[in-house]
Amino acid sequence: MSIPTDKDASMLDQHDEGMQLVHTRQIVCRGYRRRDGLWQIEASVADEKGQAVPFNSRPPVRAGELIHHLALRVLIDDDYTIRDASAETMAAPWPACSDIAADYRKLIGLRIGPGFTRAVRELLGGTRGCTHLSDLLGQVGNTYMQASFPDRLARQQRSGDDPRAWTDAGTLAFVDGCHAWRKQGPVLAGEYPQLADEET
Repeated sequence: MSIPTDKDASMLDQHDEGMQLVHTRQIVCRGYRRRDGLWQIEASVADEKGQAVPFNSRPPVRAGELIHHLALRVLIDDDYTIRDASAETMAAPWPACSDIAADYRKLIGLRIGPGFTRAVRELLGGTRGCTHLSDLLGQVGNTYMQASFPDRLARQQRSGDDPRAWTDAGTLAFVDGCHAWRKQGPVLAGEYPQLADEET
């Protein structure tokens, strides 16, 4: 198989009628604003097999069955701090997979933001956690930021129109975090011109 060059059409544009669906992963995340002022983030991952998966010491997972179905519920306050956490295993290849769920309460007290991924790895990395639940935590953090953004933005705007004076720097942490929100780009110039005019 030759590797396509820039001049070639993408291999993804070529329809392959012989393709066989062998795996479907679905990640669902929901963010709720609670009456007590906390944010409840619920995230789940489900892996459905499109073909049988054999094992040596247990029956196979058959096509159409879930090999994984795991969920996290996390309570986060307005200061990005995890106030409560729980994990649940609805489907997994091994009974031992559910043994680690209670350890996800170790997340309590961690703060979403710089260093969060490293702290999760130290607490729940490797044999101290579940790969799939720990991977889901990145989505929990992203969902929290998306769910809480309008409220955080409104709080900062009440203190003034100039984002350079806002006390919560995390509200605009996405600036220079991707191509669209680059400092010298048109999006930032339109939304927050005070920041776009700053030297990089």
